[in-house]
Amino acid sequence: MEIRDWPSDTYRSFQIDCSRHFFTVDELKKMIRMSAVFRLNRFHWHISDDQGWRIECRRYPKLHEISSVRAGDHFGNYDSDQPEGGYYSREDVAEIVDYCGSLGIEVVPEIDMPGHVTAILAAYPELSCTGGPVEVGMRAGIFKELFCAGKEETFTFIQNLLDDMLELFPGKYFHIGGDEAPKERWKACPDCQRRIEEEGLKDARELQGYMCNRIASYLRSKGRIPIVWNEAVYGGNIDKEVVVQLWTEDKDDQIKAHLDRGGRAILSMVEHCYCDYPYGMHSLKDMYDIDMSPKELGEGREGSILGAECLVWTEFIRSDARLEEMCWPRFAALAQAVWCGEERPEYEDFRSRLTALFPIFEKYGIRAVQKEGWDPDERMAAEQTAEFQMNFSEEEREEARRAQEDI
Repeated sequence: MEIRDWPSDTYRSFQIDCSRHFFTVDELKKMIRMSAVFRLNRFHWHISDDQGWRIECRRYPKLHEISSVRAGDHFGNYDSDQPEGGYYSREDVAEIVDYCGSLGIEVVPEIDMPGHVTAILAAYPELSCTGGPVEVGMRAGIFKELFCAGKEETFTFIQNLLDDMLELFPGKYFHIGGDEAPKERWKACPDCQRRIEEEGLKDARELQGYMCNRIASYLRSKGRIPIVWNEAVYGGNIDKEVVVQLWTEDKDDQIKAHLDRGGRAILSMVEHCYCDYPYGMHSLKDMYDIDMSPKELGEGREGSILGAECLVWTEFIRSDARLEEMCWPRFAALAQAVWCGEERPEYEDFRSRLTALFPIFEKYGIRAVQKEGWDPDERMAAEQTAEFQMNFSEEEREEARRAQEDI
């Protein structure tokens, strides 16, 4: 008997956020091994955010000495004044990269910028617009501190940092973030305003595009393909060679315009791809039903969409068990959807076969959610939603709303 099979999409990715909460090499390898079983072929490793930098850096050692530890943990209803952190040695990174390579998985590191850099600025405050001081973030949310785009030393730092990281990550893709960067600091910064004037830019959004293009150009000179989150495109001046990862709405059709110019995209919309929400908000069926040809991006985009990615952000995930429960079997649902594309079987067919895979989960020590938890009924969904919403105070909601308006 001969079985022939091939994927509908070549980019089939999973992301794990190790900045908000640190996970050991052994736990990451367990998650990677399970993902390989379901033929996911990219590991998007979120190694830097407001709440922590996670990799040993030879060029800038204060990143792992200072930026890897925060003074406490105040995510949602959890409050602790105990220091929290950790980082991966270069040997740890090599072990992960080699392990992924043995399973046919490419590691895609992410250093988020110009926002989500509070931890970096805690060690190197001179790279901010204000000069600091800055503390490593201890809570969830959108922080207003950014890399200063007006200082040339910022770009020197970023290029040196990338050189250090490129020694560790041989893959062709490199993620440079670009999401949730409110422009308050840039609007008040003389250096940033001077940069806008000198470069003939219209506003702070175009300044972000300028900054992104400079960093992306440097990565391309090193033979790498840069990826950004979709907010980086809002200025309308991102180079078409930059791959855009779509997670939220296409504001003013900027993603569509980017694709019209010949750009490419990866799909990771919140409602279909985010595994940090309870199953009552993002069910297994929601993951499986991802539309690989979103109509809002225009017709005939098959060549522009590289694939899709399932993600887990870890502000409210503090244990290995919780990480596994939130991801499995949702990672499997998206893996099947991206492999089969529009020709995937009906969801009920997938669901009926999934129970047979639980011996595999058990074999690899994965604590997957049982069948009754995959698609909660209306009552259970409401309870889970209400419990999740309790993680955010009214003040935090208002702060996030204001920040979003300034992105």
